[in-house]
Amino acid sequence: MKKKLFKYWLLAPAFIFICGTTLYPLMRSFWISLHDWDLKESAEMGPFIGFDNYIRAFSDSQFWNSVWITIIFTASTVILTLTLSIIVALLLSKDKKYLSYLRVVLIIPFALSPALVGFSWRFMLNPDYGLFDKIIGFLIPPLADVVWLGSSTTAMIALVSVVVWIWLPFMSLMFISGLMGMPREVFEAAQMDGATRLQTLFHITLPMLKPIILIASILMTMFTLKAFDPIVTLTQGGPGDSTEVLNFFIYKTGFRFFDMGYSSALGYILALITIVFVIIYMRRLVKGDEWN
Repeated sequence: MKKKLFKYWLLAPAFIFICGTTLYPLMRSFWISLHDWDLKESAEMGPFIGFDNYIRAFSDSQFWNSVWITIIFTASTVILTLTLSIIVALLLSKDKKYLSYLRVVLIIPFALSPALVGFSWRFMLNPDYGLFDKIIGFLIPPLADVVWLGSSTTAMIALVSVVVWIWLPFMSLMFISGLMGMPREVFEAAQMDGATRLQTLFHITLPMLKPIILIASILMTMFTLKAFDPIVTLTQGGPGDSTEVLNFFIYKTGFRFFDMGYSSALGYILALITIVFVIIYMRRLVKGDEWN
């Protein structure tokens, strides 16, 4: 009997740690979301109001603006990252020695802190002394006088570019591993049948990559929805609220306006949105044969 219980005793510290760092904060934040708690007025939790904070969100114009910004930001980032990752993977998946060194160098941007990347890009996009600003102005003269973080459109472009730059190496390595694991016989047979490179790409390579593309889409969507560091360090939700994604809106509501109940409710709404996306992707992944 003692031997049977011994394995549970070994798992107990990890279970207690998970409960203390994950389950308890989740339950506590959900309980807070059911209360009216303005930290500017009281350090004690306010009265119980049920799901009023959740109902309030759907009548809040700022919430809907952040949802719309989040959709634009997520869709742009996911599509651009996956597209560029596949292109990079196609270029670096050849079995050549010098490409193995390039694949090692590829991981460097992913190893950097997102906050550091955001600050660096903010510095390099500065219209007075920024390196990126000067390079863009030299290569594309009409863009020489653009203040990249000064308008809603260019600020969103800059923000998407930063997040793509952060996650491109990781996604590229995923696709490189998938491409290098494909059977060579299939491509040799296609070449013997007279298939062109484009025909091979669209009729063989990409269909065989579909499971990896779907998994990468799941990961990239979750990474983008929870993106925070680049937004704080690069745009801070501005100019105005043009780059204020839902994640940053939650932070601003809770830690700038100190509306703890409402920000907790917004956090659970964001979590629900993420779960819905993951469920849709996972159903596609399970029903792989129907995704054709």
